[in-house]
Amino acid sequence: MKLTLKIKLLPTGEQANLLLDTMKEANTVCNAISDVAWQEKIFNNFKLHHRTYHAYKATFKLSSQMLIRQIAKVADAYKLDKKTKRTFNPLGSIAYDSRIMTYKPDNVISLWCIGGRQKIDFVCHNPAYIPYIKGEADLVYKKGKLYLFQTVDVPEEDVEDVESFVGVDFGLVSIATLSNGKEFNSKILQEYREKRQKVRSSVQSKRTRGSKKLLKRLSGRERTAASIINHTIAKQIVQIAKQENKGIALEDLKGIRFSSLKKGKKFRTRVGKWSFNQLRQYISYKAALNGVPVILVNPKYTSKTCSHCHHIGIRKGKVFECKNCGNNMDADINASINIATLGCSVNNSEKSSMYSCALHYSDLKPIGLLANG
Repeated sequence: MKLTLKIKLLPTGEQANLLLDTMKEANTVCNAISDVAWQEKIFNNFKLHHRTYHAYKATFKLSSQMLIRQIAKVADAYKLDKKTKRTFNPLGSIAYDSRIMTYKPDNVISLWCIGGRQKIDFVCHNPAYIPYIKGEADLVYKKGKLYLFQTVDVPEEDVEDVESFVGVDFGLVSIATLSNGKEFNSKILQEYREKRQKVRSSVQSKRTRGSKKLLKRLSGRERTAASIINHTIAKQIVQIAKQENKGIALEDLKGIRFSSLKKGKKFRTRVGKWSFNQLRQYISYKAALNGVPVILVNPKYTSKTCSHCHHIGIRKGKVFECKNCGNNMDADINASINIATLGCSVNNSEKSSMYSCALHYSDLKPIGLLANG
């Protein structure tokens, strides 16, 4: 599985200036190459290389391989759209490959710069992935700091054959509720988001040059905090499934934001910041690395159906009540149990190959709804 490893560089002041000068020179070259590509309508990497390489090798300070990387960058940019001329920011990211980048022992990396090779210290929060480094890395300058976004190819474990699943119910109040009763509450994240919103509103009301700089500096903090929390939750869910030798059944919430358009601005804001898709992606790739199967199920009726007798019940806030069997339990846990049941149903259908991969409701039939026509 190919992943992106975020590596923070720790350059000295002189090294940082050399890297920034290299980025500026490389993007200047990209703009010059883009001028040629646009004027002469040369968008093929091979043809663009032969048209610009020798002329710009003599004109600019880049090494041969660094120049080759910039030509490829321009060609890749025009693959998306050949109707618009591409321009590149002076401090836009630049690509490094194994010819101009070497990882050394003791968390040191050797990078080509305009002033020659520089050995730079770095820190990585996932050092276990470093042996799997493969392919290019992008040098990125963000908020005064330099990062390498390195491609790694991590081997996946064989997917285990499982008979049961851990159901995961996503929510706004509880980020995730598992069918075993474990709950990941969103109270801390929600309070943090409300606090950040008040800060942003206060700063925006100033409308000064300093306030704009402050907003730019503050941008991304909320998104980073949510990402860290989702990583932590996903890791714990996968570990639980791995220890119990179970798969993971997730809700397919595609289109959920469209259904919130008529429910008020405050609710739409909460749903808009609901990063359920990010959490689902984190669970999926972490599960693949650990050999844990993941199945998506249709969440329809899972929060209204009794997990004991499969009749339609009543949900009041966090409580689910079934008039048929008297079941009274936490509504999110009830929904997650139904999701786990659907995961087993879909999994058995795929195994038998006698049924299609579409979702079946034979094991979770909303009897009350059918009775009402």
